[in-house]
Amino acid sequence: MRTFGVAAVGLVALAACSSSAANAPATTLAATVPTVAPITDDRVLRIGVLLPKSGEGASIGESELAAVQVAVDQATAAGGVNGQPVELVVRDEGADAVAASVSLQDLLDNKVDVIIGPASSTNAIALAPALVQADVAACSPSASALAMDDFPDNHLFFRTIPSDSLQAEAMAKVIEQTGETTASIAYVDDGYGRPFEAALESALKRRSISVGAAVGFAVDDSEFNTEAVRVARSGTGAIALIGDPDAGSRVLAALAQATAGDPRDIVVNDALREPWSISLLNSVKPAARERIVGVSPYVLTDNAELMQAIATTDVNATGLFATQAYDCANLFMIAAEQTGSTQADTLANVVPGISSGGSVCTTFAECVALIGKGRNIDYDGPSGRLALGESGDPSSGVFDEFSFDETGRDVSKRQLDVSAR
Repeated sequence: MRTFGVAAVGLVALAACSSSAANAPATTLAATVPTVAPITDDRVLRIGVLLPKSGEGASIGESELAAVQVAVDQATAAGGVNGQPVELVVRDEGADAVAASVSLQDLLDNKVDVIIGPASSTNAIALAPALVQADVAACSPSASALAMDDFPDNHLFFRTIPSDSLQAEAMAKVIEQTGETTASIAYVDDGYGRPFEAALESALKRRSISVGAAVGFAVDDSEFNTEAVRVARSGTGAIALIGDPDAGSRVLAALAQATAGDPRDIVVNDALREPWSISLLNSVKPAARERIVGVSPYVLTDNAELMQAIATTDVNATGLFATQAYDCANLFMIAAEQTGSTQADTLANVVPGISSGGSVCTTFAECVALIGKGRNIDYDGPSGRLALGESGDPSSGVFDEFSFDETGRDVSKRQLDVSAR
């Protein structure tokens, strides 16, 4: 088994992108909706990059930005988009939605045609109305929040990271493979946890697994023994935990303690993929710890050629979410090449179709060559499997199943392929 110490850091940061705060209503930005002047189609594709260069997500943003730069450099080497070099306009997403809104306005003032970002689900939810109003297409490589699934985005917002609705399917798949026919769910009771719990419950029921109880918890509670005991007493099957990194880890310890006399399979979401503190580890008996598993989106970059190019661009880039960011850039550039346009709505109309139903290609140059021959294309990217559905989100995804070793570190067990139902 391979350990992912670096991946765990990135996944915890992703959890910040898609956990409890991520789906909070973005009311604070109502008075600062960005404005934008009409953009003329001059055939020069201007890509705005709205990724974190500061704050908690900076390490992710660094890797994503390097991948975007590699994609653009490769397109330039292949003759550019519509015979023109692509222009990159990079702004810092910052640590919160207010900072991201300021940077978004700056990108719109610079008349970008499309935007790669935001990285954070919090910011994606907060800025989506402004993006729609500005009629600018965007693609996020890491905002996985389930709340974006049905957001009224006028088909302008795309993601190359699987939605948390697919993560719910992955959790249900792992529970199904335990052989249990019943399950109980503990979930963070907020705008993130409630829709996630509903998706997981539906996924379990489709697998003929009945749900004994669904118990919510508040992130600001001081202890979770009451909730843990309710879950433990609600049945004898598996337990699913949908949590945030802080309170969720304490709920996990409480669940392990509540079932210590009769250890149960406990399946957790990606936000719980972080090294355990010594105090938390010592509170969980080995027999209980060994039956804790989790799922998280697989966000490492396995393509050696891409990883080498990223490292050349930025020696500090980890490769986390690099494949997803590279795909965002290529989807927009290939769409511009195919349509001969840089208008956001024109590009958005063809982006989903570019990733399915044609001749397979994995780079901008390969795809452009096929377009030049009059072919329909299927851009699969370096992962070899990208496919966007009509919603603009991946219709399938790869998830990492992980466990924890005796030191409390996360350990990768295997990869799971999961498709939307």
